Amino acid sequence: MTFGEGPLEHAESISVSEQARQSRREVPGSVMIWCLDSAFRKYVPIINKSRIFFSNSAIILKFVFDCLFTNLTDLFSMYYKILAVSLFMAMTACQPDSRPEVALTTEHSRIESVEPSAQTTPTIADGASDPAIWIDANNPANSLILGSGGAGGLEVYDLDGSRIGQVEGGAITLVDVRSSFALAGETIGLVVAYDVADSKILAYSVNAEERSLAELSGALIAMEAELEGLCLYQSPLSGKTYVFSVGDGLIQQWELFDKAGELSARQVRTIPVGYGAAHCVGHDNGSAIYFSHETIGVFKLNAEPESEAVLHPVDFAKPFGSYAGDVKGVTIYEHDDGGYLLVSDADANRLQIYDLISLQHAGTVTIQGVEESEGIAATAAGVSDRGGMLVVTDDDNGDEATNYKIVDWSAIADALDLQQGVVANPGQPASSAAITVSAAVETEPVMSYGDAADDPVIWVHPRNPELSVIIGAQKKRGINVYDLSGKLIQSRADGRINNVDLRYGFQLGDRTVTVVTASNRSTDSISTYIIDEETRTLVDVADGIIDTGMSDPYGQCMYKSAQTGLFYVYINNTDGLVRQWVLEDTGQNKIRMTPVREFNVGSQTEGCVADDETGDLYVGEEDVGIWKYSAEPDGGDTRQLVDSTDEAGNLTADVEGLSIYYGENGSGYLVASNQGADSFALYERSSDNDFIGIFHIVADEETGIDGASETDGLDVSSAYLGPKFPEGMLVVQDGRNITPEERQNFKLVPWHRISEAMSLK
Repeated sequence: MTFGEGPLEHAESISVSEQARQSRREVPGSVMIWCLDSAFRKYVPIINKSRIFFSNSAIILKFVFDCLFTNLTDLFSMYYKILAVSLFMAMTACQPDSRPEVALTTEHSRIESVEPSAQTTPTIADGASDPAIWIDANNPANSLILGSGGAGGLEVYDLDGSRIGQVEGGAITLVDVRSSFALAGETIGLVVAYDVADSKILAYSVNAEERSLAELSGALIAMEAELEGLCLYQSPLSGKTYVFSVGDGLIQQWELFDKAGELSARQVRTIPVGYGAAHCVGHDNGSAIYFSHETIGVFKLNAEPESEAVLHPVDFAKPFGSYAGDVKGVTIYEHDDGGYLLVSDADANRLQIYDLISLQHAGTVTIQGVEESEGIAATAAGVSDRGGMLVVTDDDNGDEATNYKIVDWSAIADALDLQQGVVANPGQPASSAAITVSAAVETEPVMSYGDAADDPVIWVHPRNPELSVIIGAQKKRGINVYDLSGKLIQSRADGRINNVDLRYGFQLGDRTVTVVTASNRSTDSISTYIIDEETRTLVDVADGIIDTGMSDPYGQCMYKSAQTGLFYVYINNTDGLVRQWVLEDTGQNKIRMTPVREFNVGSQTEGCVADDETGDLYVGEEDVGIWKYSAEPDGGDTRQLVDSTDEAGNLTADVEGLSIYYGENGSGYLVASNQGADSFALYERSSDNDFIGIFHIVADEETGIDGASETDGLDVSSAYLGPKFPEGMLVVQDGRNITPEERQNFKLVPWHRISEAMSLK
């Protein structure tokens, strides 16, 4: 089943949009929410209100249970607004009275019980709530258990549970750790902890020799609400370290970095998830975090800051899933061949266990003598001759203060027939072969909210390259012009301009001009301009409305034939139709166009680029791959597949923007936006278009410029564009402009950064 807003034909699933990122913000406008009942093949209206507030129920979590288990992997993919819907509204609307009742309660027939092998010294102030395990990469047997002790601060235990240290100050309720973090030229163990008394996140380093902690920051991050969850994540993509805080219905992500030898933090995004969200754990190798929602269940969230904030459900509370009541702590037991996600089913005094790869339920276990366990921590590292371990909070330690129970993983593995696994490099950060670069400049945000910026093109000034400009489509308003510092020079409100391209050297009357053309979805036409070199602005020269005859002109690119010297425009429709027009001077300082060819790619296409030297036309079929056609008007529909989105290819749908980096003597590169993976693909420009590799654009904490993701259009130039761009640049649309969260914009990446990162010749 599917949820959506508006008319039935536009009903779609629901997502975290840019405007809804501001939590509990009032969302104006008339909203109709529909549930597509797949069994009855009809839409059922759930809510029709003029004003909806984002609040606890907005996580949509409860309504997703139904529209029932059919589209759970895309709960949050509507671009416009987070809509607040409750469980019972959804259940009532999506299950007509005539429908047979379905029992959804999940009962796991096998519930095993294991005994702890040890326990920690009772906490000093009876404040046990959340543990973490620091792994000594050089000597796993020297590893430590860290436990939040409430008013007693942060307590340090050896692997047998004896308290060997205490960090006083603050009321610590949450803690997490990573064994490897670069700071001031050294690699340290990094600990973060939450002081609930002063509502701040503290940071410590681990002294392996003394087996103690040293404070790094008096208040690394000041919070504005009480936290229920805190976890670290180290990106295998960029190597950056992030801390996630969970509280007040929000998950906030902060980047931790070395600033002149001091630990510093900056917020990168905020994700509304609804009141009740609590404990979390980072899964570095999986590029994700998992978090619990106390009354609802457990969810997976992509942890990369440039990723889409889609929540993937793992399991739910009864009657829809496994949990008896409060869902609390989450942790990961990971080894080299897989592992498990463990979640505290606190009301039932048991743990639910899931395969870390498939997320299928793998077993249920109780820890003898442990009640209402909140925080839990696990490791597969060989910390003792017994292998890995699990540490759980015991909220009722008999007549003594609360403490932590230690369980050998082998006992759980034996009881439930689970893998024990090994870790070859314990304590080491997740590694990746990903290639990353960063932007040197970003443009001012576009004027419109939502998915507004799209396709850019670079104009190189003929006399002073540093006066070159970026022309960018703003598909909700018109077309913009920016200088190379990112400042807006001109904005034309010419309609829904979607894609833009240009060619130099067109003869218009007695002038040689640069022609800029764009697909205009407001008038189903081809907008046509020339560039005024003095003002660096666009001047309309279209001979009236140049009608495309298409229902929805979408992508667009230009071509200047080396054979004839003629100029052409290609426009493609959302159904895959491509039409080619030739440009002509009317004799009155206007340009008209005449159609000369058409062919159909097969399905939705947008990105295209023509190689003026080779006469090749590259077209991106979004769900399929990149095709190469002849760019000449008599080229027909003969084509060659360059790369694909299937298992044999290197791309992830959607395939979006395409551009060509012209090198000398026919050398150079084809660049493609690999939108589905938030990355960019690079190919040789030569006849076979050999695949070179994938790179990502990530954040640069020194400049404060975020990365680029969900990129639609892009352009590249090999021209000298000043000292910042000596070998040219790549400019890309940024679909998620974060840090701070703003409307979309364009990122400018010096080509030499890409060349060096990709080891190009």
